Amino acid sequence: MALARSIGFAVALFAILTEGSTLERRPNPRNCGEADMCCQGQNNTCFVFGQRVDRSEDSARCYCDSNCLIMGDCCMDYHHHCKSVDCQVGEWEEWTECDNPCGYGSRKRKRVVTQYPDNGGTNCPILKQRRACVGFEEEVCKQNLVNEMTIEKAEQARILPIEFGRYRTEKKYDPWKGILKNLYSKYFNEILTRPSYSGKFKIRSTHHGCESSEWAKHLTVNSTICVECQPVAMNRETGMRCLGHGVYNIETAWKAVDVPHCHGTWELTGQHQPDVCHYDVEEEDKKNFIFL
Repeated sequence: MALARSIGFAVALFAILTEGSTLERRPNPRNCGEADMCCQGQNNTCFVFGQRVDRSEDSARCYCDSNCLIMGDCCMDYHHHCKSVDCQVGEWEEWTECDNPCGYGSRKRKRVVTQYPDNGGTNCPILKQRRACVGFEEEVCKQNLVNEMTIEKAEQARILPIEFGRYRTEKKYDPWKGILKNLYSKYFNEILTRPSYSGKFKIRSTHHGCESSEWAKHLTVNSTICVECQPVAMNRETGMRCLGHGVYNIETAWKAVDVPHCHGTWELTGQHQPDVCHYDVEEEDKKNFIFL
């Protein structure tokens, strides 16, 4: 430590002398009080020739900088003359408004330093805080809802019969085979944890191509079907929902997957329900579908 101090002092002295200045001369001070000196941080010119608190005989210098608390080479009167001053802060300001006017966001608050630490005083505490919030400004949320509905109204649903979603209860419907194989292998590690939900749809129009399919022929005008949105079909970018899941009382488009020219329009007859379609009702089984 003494060597580090000596090298630091030589560098600092050289810098001062090269600028044409000279160190302030004092009448042989022996401690910080006599020199009337207290310095912040590490200052290798902030010393006098006096006794050190560690009573080391390796150096005749003792220091009056706050770094001497770390180095252990303070002058004997350092704590008396260079009294430490702890950091002081003001009161917390009020929390800001939620930064998202409609949805999840955060609020912030801060406080200011009224007294910075001095002479090795305690550091300042946390000056900023942040916490989660849910914003709800009615007009903004209404506009967001309109925008979302505009997107949802333009989407086309892609559907399959419910059998393709029964892998949960029936082993013969293997998700690693058939039409779902590519979907599952691609998104297996990204399947969302939101539970399944479903909606009831009334068919408003259909194309004649559906008549050639054993399962799509049940998609007839004015019939009501149930379509389930399962986690594997949910789209993260659209808010963990199925594409084309419909808008209440609005006519939107649908398409039967893997059935040429089978498409049409339907209308969501009620709000989406946090439930699955009823598999156990045999006569309705052919009117149950899943989103893809």
